[in-house]
Amino acid sequence: MGPLAGTLGRVAAIAATSTRRTLRRPLNLLWLLLVPLFFGVLVAGLFVRSDDVPVLAVVVEDRGPWVGPLLQGLEVTPMTLRRLDREEAVARLHQGRERVVLWVPPGFSQSVAAGRPRVELWYGPRQEPGAEAARIRAVAAGLVTGTPAGPLPVEAVAPRPSVRPEDYELLRAVFGFYAMFALVTLITHGAALHHERSLGTLPRSLLAGATYGEVVAGHAVALFLIGALQAAAMLGATALLGAPWLAAGVPALALAVAASLVAACGVALAVAGFTQTPRQITAAGILVGTIAAMLGGAFWPLDVVPATLQEVARLSPVYWALDALREAFVFGGPGAPQLPAVAVLLLFGLVAGTAGVAGLRRWAP
Repeated sequence: MGPLAGTLGRVAAIAATSTRRTLRRPLNLLWLLLVPLFFGVLVAGLFVRSDDVPVLAVVVEDRGPWVGPLLQGLEVTPMTLRRLDREEAVARLHQGRERVVLWVPPGFSQSVAAGRPRVELWYGPRQEPGAEAARIRAVAAGLVTGTPAGPLPVEAVAPRPSVRPEDYELLRAVFGFYAMFALVTLITHGAALHHERSLGTLPRSLLAGATYGEVVAGHAVALFLIGALQAAAMLGATALLGAPWLAAGVPALALAVAASLVAACGVALAVAGFTQTPRQITAAGILVGTIAAMLGGAFWPLDVVPATLQEVARLSPVYWALDALREAFVFGGPGAPQLPAVAVLLLFGLVAGTAGVAGLRRWAP
């Protein structure tokens, strides 16, 4: 047996022992599988978009006769209009309090009379055109032709038509909660190293021939396996309830899950490396996981928070996990579109894991 095979064998043995020890405890199974599954299925429905009438902010700077018909036509489509002045509209866009604003410029009525109605849509940071553009275009065209648009059954079609927008909202909500539970679970189970130190099994493992690096690698692999098991249970159960996890293909889903787990494992090792007791690591797991989920958009879409918090969200691995999911299911599928988010998640895992290994090294004899 070569040195590499021996190293891999010892890492696998440590990973299998740690994973088996975790799964033997009923309380661990409750936290690993049942609690995430319950919250994932229950809360997912809360984030699916409803059929409420959309609200559109409007800045009107034209006093001509065609402004009234335009606004009335939009309300009939139906839409709820919120009148703002220019300064307030721009401020709300930059603060993230408005996604889009319709600007009716001076000279709009003359442009309608000339047969070329002109309005503008102002979008907030990283916002994209939605159903409002189709409604405004139809109403403006009706002003020229004399045919009222009336109620419009506007259907939002994603760039990847195999996933409906409402389906993606379901996937985003479930995956966001999975990312949170993966962080909490893996950080909490990073306490296994603390338990081994307190029980004296860590020094015995080192004395039995396993190197310090092999022990840490074995526990890191165990964390990854536990997270993968949690993902299989949570995503599998919601798939049975109708979540189209395979709509973008197995590689797209696997890439998002694997990259998220690498980041979570790295964060777990970092927390383990800079805490002293299992109680500290448990408290840190709940705190870090919850904050990362709140910042990253697991609990609510980021377009409802101020623009400053939308930028701060990039510091959370949950944000990049959801971005990897979005790129796969809404835009390009597996591969290049996911690479930026996947690269950031791998960097999270590498940097945090390296810091954790440095912190854990103080245990090495």
